[in-house]
Amino acid sequence: MIIQNASFVDFRNIESGTVEFSPTVNVLWGDNAQGKSNILEGLYYFARGRSFRGAHDRDMVRAGADAASVRVSVAREGKKEPVTLDATIPRSPTGKKRLSRNGAPFSSVSEMIGNLRAVLFCPAHISVVTGGPAERRSFLDVAISQLDPGYIRDLYLYKTALANRAALLKRYSAASVVSPEEWDVWAERLANPAARIADARRKYVGMLSRFVSSFFEGMTGGAERPELTYKSHLLPADGDAPYSQEAARDALREALTSNIEREAIVGSTLWGPHKDDLRLTLDGGDVRLFASQGQQRSFALAMKLSEGEISREVSGEYPVFLLDDVFSELDASRRRYIMDRLTGRQLIVTSCEPGVVPGGSEGARFIRIKNGAVAEVEN
Repeated sequence: MIIQNASFVDFRNIESGTVEFSPTVNVLWGDNAQGKSNILEGLYYFARGRSFRGAHDRDMVRAGADAASVRVSVAREGKKEPVTLDATIPRSPTGKKRLSRNGAPFSSVSEMIGNLRAVLFCPAHISVVTGGPAERRSFLDVAISQLDPGYIRDLYLYKTALANRAALLKRYSAASVVSPEEWDVWAERLANPAARIADARRKYVGMLSRFVSSFFEGMTGGAERPELTYKSHLLPADGDAPYSQEAARDALREALTSNIEREAIVGSTLWGPHKDDLRLTLDGGDVRLFASQGQQRSFALAMKLSEGEISREVSGEYPVFLLDDVFSELDASRRRYIMDRLTGRQLIVTSCEPGVVPGGSEGARFIRIKNGAVAEVEN
């Protein structure tokens, strides 16, 4: 999968412009606040359907404009013609966002996801290692969603049911009568997608663990042994026992219908994949507590590189790798390692200096960005 070019109109600080990309290495360079990361944000919007910075859609519209638009041309492996993806993002919260592929509109953001698969890594993503469980669940959800449309649907069903059950708990806490049938209905609606979500995460973590071990060993010389373990009460207590979606559904239904008083006290649902975590260890020690900052950064980077390998294994083609100011955080040996391991993939890298890419990467394109526009290009 290769991004051939991208066009922007009134997106962030970009009034209008087109960027042509090399199929290998691309370095977007220039001073801070010139628009380098804005370009990555626009590209990744098609992969996830939202800003990777956590911004609202309206925040991506240039000051004074009513809407922003982004168009990307994506070449797919084995396909003769590229795919054109378009997004029109309104400033007004009442405006309608428009998304399309080759001119045919998508009915929803979730329908668009998967048409452009991308792995994004920026310094803030070390939080997948150092942050709380929500950061790691988000990592899994974003990665799996790009590969499995059914997973996106299950997440939507689960989150909707979770919100409705929260309202039910609130009613019950206010001394309103809630019938056993109502509790059963929402337990059932949570349990079915929950079992599928846990199964998808469990399988993904199995693949992730295999690749992370290889990448981490390559970066550190194999001095430590990394492990990733998906922690969920929906999994069998015996770690060697096979996973059963039916057993997971039954266990969650039982938990949700037999602990109502306890949940009413805290005001939230205490069982389900929204409580799960991904445990990361080095030689058995929790990476958050015992690893150095360098080890934590290497672990996070290994997870992101592994995300790309899994995408290739599942879909048959590599995603685009978007590296936002990552090399400035890494030493020379890790920079060289990344470039060696990502040979043959498309990389789009941002940096304040063009020389951030180690060595003379064949086919690399150096694109200087100034005031939201392409100032110069050197191949």
